[in-house]
Amino acid sequence: MQQSTPYLSFRGIGKTFPGVKALTDISFDCYAGQVHALMGENGAGKSTLLKILSGNYAPTTGSVVINGQEMSFSDTTAALNAGVAIIYQELHLVPEMTVAENIYLGQLPHKGGIVNRSLLNYEAGLQLKHLGMDIDPDTPLKYQCLHWSVADG
Repeated sequence: MQQSTPYLSFRGIGKTFPGVKALTDISFDCYAGQVHALMGENGAGKSTLLKILSGNYAPTTGSVVINGQEMSFSDTTAALNAGVAIIYQELHLVPEMTVAENIYLGQLPHKGGIVNRSLLNYEAGLQLKHLGMDIDPDTPLKYQCLHWSVADG
């Protein structure tokens, strides 16, 4: 049964860069509990649309509505604080860092500039267990799992 209110809506989204119309009047709805795929040729605007959703770009026209509320993110931090994050299939990993550090790259739990390693490893361990992966989160990535993909989870 489809909900009456979409969780995420793109309404008339347009994005123009100097000399280029990247997106023109993109509108669609996403409902909670459904899986959606963005597909298209290279240059079709998939990444541009996701960058608008995640606060990397502001739309030239149109709006993004999340859970009934029009949203406008000034940057990726604002989007993250609102619960919006984009997980790309091909991640940029840092082999010299631990599994946990790579999971929370850019979002390491800290206080006063010092990373809380016990909280980091605990939270990463929970995520790994949730995915059914028996991995020590404190292991340097280069020794553990460089051959894995996001699709393996």
